[in-house]
Amino acid sequence: MFMIQKAQHLLRVFLFILLLPFHVFSQDDRTKGWSADIDTLLVLMKREHYIYRSKPLPEKLLTDAAALKKKISQFSDERMLLELERLMFYMHDGHSYILPVAMNVKTVYLPIQFYLFSDGAYIIDADDPYKKFIGCEVLSIHGIPVTKLVDDMNGYVHQDNKYTVRWFAPSILRFRGLYEWYGNAAGANNIDMELKERNGKKIPAKISFIPATNFHGIPKLMASRLENAPPVPLYLSRVEDNFWYKTIQEKKVFYFQFNQVEDQHDRTIASFSLKLDSALHAGKYNLFVIDVRHNNGGNLTLLPPLVEVIKRFERENPSSKIIVITGRNTFSAAQVFIAQLNYQTHALFAGEPSSSSPNFVGEGNYIRLPYSGAMGSISNKYHETIPGDHRKWIEPDYPISLSAAMYFQNRDPVMEYILQKDLPAPKNNSSHQ
Repeated sequence: MFMIQKAQHLLRVFLFILLLPFHVFSQDDRTKGWSADIDTLLVLMKREHYIYRSKPLPEKLLTDAAALKKKISQFSDERMLLELERLMFYMHDGHSYILPVAMNVKTVYLPIQFYLFSDGAYIIDADDPYKKFIGCEVLSIHGIPVTKLVDDMNGYVHQDNKYTVRWFAPSILRFRGLYEWYGNAAGANNIDMELKERNGKKIPAKISFIPATNFHGIPKLMASRLENAPPVPLYLSRVEDNFWYKTIQEKKVFYFQFNQVEDQHDRTIASFSLKLDSALHAGKYNLFVIDVRHNNGGNLTLLPPLVEVIKRFERENPSSKIIVITGRNTFSAAQVFIAQLNYQTHALFAGEPSSSSPNFVGEGNYIRLPYSGAMGSISNKYHETIPGDHRKWIEPDYPISLSAAMYFQNRDPVMEYILQKDLPAPKNNSSHQ
């Protein structure tokens, strides 16, 4: 899986295209162009998708595609991109999608970042002049409750399971085209929100859209941006590093964070695995924590040496626990990694479920449509790590969610829980061993 690298390449091309002269098409040409893109997308779905290259495309997909063609003149280009994503929903996997940006479409979004916590949707970062809203809960956008906006996405956002939607939703909420579905005027310069400040006071806010030139995919979670926030917690301290570890000697804990299934600079996963193996042998650890909350995939062929180190630790330390921390950002090649550990070891799981399934259709197989320059992917491979497993996700033995209060205080509820002196017996047995 080379999803991350290829997606970043597509986005670099998109940013380059933004600097070129923008051509204005007549309405007739525009309708023909978008119709051609819809037809092309259907052909590519049939030719490329792992499931539908050997069976008919869903009838509902074909009906919706035909209906969309008749409405092109009513929708903005930005909305059309999201309508194509609606069509991709019928592929029913997390790697088949259309991006909300395109080479030939001027796209705008909100200069703020949202996150869905266990207790609501919040603003976790913002550009000036909206930094004052960091830490506010978002109650509604354009008069629509955020809970409804997110619930609706379960019916049109590409996904392997419901946690894929919770992962993608904060980014989709930023794009102007989304709000046309809810009555906002095409081309609106701003949008109204209702926010709740940290003191509980509800306030109105009007946020202006900006060009989506800095959209680089779904961002990984950052440390609290609140002024005077406490020190950054361990799990958010080195998110930019693909792999690293730290020992917590006083608790006999070995903490390993795996953030991307990619080699990094002059360090390969294979060479790091040797170093990890030596470090594990250098001490006696009662708990080996493997944190993949920030890992959205990469190249699964790099995994074997790392998996072997973990299996060796378990064989040589039968009284020690292995706990894997997962989250909604755990996806793609990282999903293969945790499924291998679930199948081949007695590792316990903590946190929230990943955004994918133990076995899944999914591969970065990149496409670009001729008229709009819309970019996306159509999955053309099936990854079966656990034969016959039909679970939608690996249920954590210790299910622990992140609240806004914990996040903005720079606390890690998962590590706080599993580092208890007397860790409770797991609520669920996720191991296949």
